[in-house]
Amino acid sequence: MEAIYSDYYPIFIYVDKYRFSKNWVYPSAPVPYSLIRYVVSGTAVFSLDDTSYEVGPGDVFYIPQGKVLSCAAREEIVFISIRFIGSIQLEGADMLSMLWNVPIRHNFGQVPEMRDFFERIYASALTRSTFKMLEIRGYLNLILAHMACVSKENFNRDTTLEEDRRETEAHFDLQSIRHRAEKTARTNKDPRITIIVDTIVTHPEKNFTSKELCELAGFSESTLRRLFKEQTGKTVYDFIKDIKMTNAARKLLVTNEPISSIAYALGYETPSYFAKCFKEVFGLSPQEYRRTSHDV
Repeated sequence: MEAIYSDYYPIFIYVDKYRFSKNWVYPSAPVPYSLIRYVVSGTAVFSLDDTSYEVGPGDVFYIPQGKVLSCAAREEIVFISIRFIGSIQLEGADMLSMLWNVPIRHNFGQVPEMRDFFERIYASALTRSTFKMLEIRGYLNLILAHMACVSKENFNRDTTLEEDRRETEAHFDLQSIRHRAEKTARTNKDPRITIIVDTIVTHPEKNFTSKELCELAGFSESTLRRLFKEQTGKTVYDFIKDIKMTNAARKLLVTNEPISSIAYALGYETPSYFAKCFKEVFGLSPQEYRRTSHDV
């Protein structure tokens, strides 16, 4: 399983806990990012394109980027929703379903640690620390990988449902998850790469050059390119762009800050170039993204 999730680099955007009344309805709209939701309580119907799913307590629901989503609560519902996008290098909105057989919905009601797992992601995000954000990426990789493991294709159909349940619970031993998430979050084996990563993450407004980063860590440019790609899975340019886009998406979601201000604050010379870069990643303009992202 480690090989599965170590090759995928989701870009964490935002996590929140929602509580909606019985009459809550979210009208059909394409989702500009991927979502993974954990239903804490209540029931609802989540529809993707032309398929509807009944969801309830303990359900983990995966919503691929680009799918048309609509929701209707049957009673008051509470869920934790994690928003992310896949690596820019990996195209295809439904990549996880295609490559990993990640199911759209799976119930983990028999795995009580799951709620704690999602609550910890939520709590970690509230700290806004660099390490916690990297840790969240590790946790997110793990949960997607585990969902792949519980898909029908990955279960031995000769086993009983009880045996399947025990196998699922074994995958979700909380201490094991924490240990492996921390290990995944600390993929940088060379401490100098860690310094570079932390510097980029904590200064999204800067447009670092390779020369500046080499001077910071004492690398030659060729060594920087090689080690950075080996230990993050990305080029320096793509990593910087990911961090800028992640921050842009968060600002569009949780603030009313003008788009031009967001562009300048993230080091873009013009709002138009920022909008071009943003659309390359999310498939929507910043205005469209902000408009379609509310309450998803």
